[in-house]
Amino acid sequence: LGQPVRPGEEIVYRRVRVFQGKILTPEELKRCLEDRLCLYTRAAAVRVEGRERFFFKDTRTAQAFLRSVQQMYAVKWDQPVSFREQVQVVVRDVPADRVTSVEDALAAVRRGIEEKWRYTVKDGDTLWNIAAAQGLALEDIIAANPGMNPDRLSIGQVIRLRREKPLLTVIQQYEVTKVEPIPFSREIQYDRRMHRGQVRIVKRGQPGKKEITYRVTVENGVEVNREVIATRELSPPVKQVERRGSRYLLASRGEGRANLGWPVSGPILSGYGMRWGRMHTGLDIGAGYGAAVSAAGSGTVIRAGWYGGYGRTVDIDHGDGVVTRYAHLSGINVGVGEAVGRGQVVGQVGSSGNASGAHLHFEVLINGVPRNPLNYL
Repeated sequence: LGQPVRPGEEIVYRRVRVFQGKILTPEELKRCLEDRLCLYTRAAAVRVEGRERFFFKDTRTAQAFLRSVQQMYAVKWDQPVSFREQVQVVVRDVPADRVTSVEDALAAVRRGIEEKWRYTVKDGDTLWNIAAAQGLALEDIIAANPGMNPDRLSIGQVIRLRREKPLLTVIQQYEVTKVEPIPFSREIQYDRRMHRGQVRIVKRGQPGKKEITYRVTVENGVEVNREVIATRELSPPVKQVERRGSRYLLASRGEGRANLGWPVSGPILSGYGMRWGRMHTGLDIGAGYGAAVSAAGSGTVIRAGWYGGYGRTVDIDHGDGVVTRYAHLSGINVGVGEAVGRGQVVGQVGSSGNASGAHLHFEVLINGVPRNPLNYL
């Protein structure tokens, strides 16, 4: 250590008579004292939120360690940094073997500590929603629960959660100014003489420009917040005027054949028709859990939420009596009354409701009656 140490216990010296064979050699005495004595030294303890985490030989070394941590995570050298936690340096006697070097302490800061807790599944929970609410990656939850089926959770099921938590959090705030585009708005003019999917640009829009000043907050080198503190318009956007078709193509045999797009890419697991002695009113399309589900055509959302055995469901009214349904979703991105465009993401593939695994149940309803979606795609 290069500094004085003292034993934690009182050492008493006295003269006694012993047999010659009981006398210890200097090396034997040293080993005996090392095994039985706890040596203390005066050291600087670094307290984080009241808990002593590191011990250094003196205050100067402790302060050098704290500066090194701040420099390790600083992203702007000309901006001040601070710790989110309450950090103190106090001097006291500590066991000599607990005194560490700056290099070893910095390595411990980089590793952090593992935080563990448990979560009990509630009605309506999915693994994707739990991960989002807890701020965890889906893969990390699966790794912490070997043998768990991520597509089938039970109410009351206990899930183990864990994440790496930093020992110290270095905070830095700074301002940055950028020039960004202003999106142009669209004026939509529907024309029943044009078919759905046809678009004509009457007047082409142009994005504007604006100067934005942000206050950026960084924790341990990672941006966690960006707040707008000033905005100045440099040039206004020019609105785009579009003419869109609102007419569906109809087959000559009288059954509607709309030019709808596929809502998700994947194999058809189960088609439209009789299945297991009952009518299956749509297509089951196989796709990975969390895959994006797109609107098959433009229209207005008339349902967005839980719908019995369908689970999380989105219904879109495309006009002329045509409605498309997207069921068993794990997440929903739209709300009732919202206008959506063809190809816009409306949710994610899941297994909510009466579903045996992750897939999309897709229906086409004509005047409220389910029809074979393959006749409209």
